[in-house]
Amino acid sequence: MLSRDEAYQLIVELNEEAHAAAYEDWAAADECDDEDEAEELREDASYQQAIEFREAFQSLDEESQEAILHYVKHDEDFAEEFNMWWGEAHDD
Repeated sequence: MLSRDEAYQLIVELNEEAHAAAYEDWAAADECDDEDEAEELREDASYQQAIEFREAFQSLDEESQEAILHYVKHDEDFAEEFNMWWGEAHDD
């Protein structure tokens, strides 16, 4: 099984890849002059980043997924980071 540090590094990398995949959405939010619209764009970018994170996680081998989920279940700090990046369901 992956160590906690190895599992954490793996989810950090997944989140960095997810952020890069959603970069244009984040940039559009940053460039928007209307604060209400910018907030909506940030929510959309966050949702897109979470989708990318989930897809990347699900493409990991089963052993890596199980190790990460073990730490999510048994380590509150690890779970907090993971769940923040996993995101919530988007209501449309």
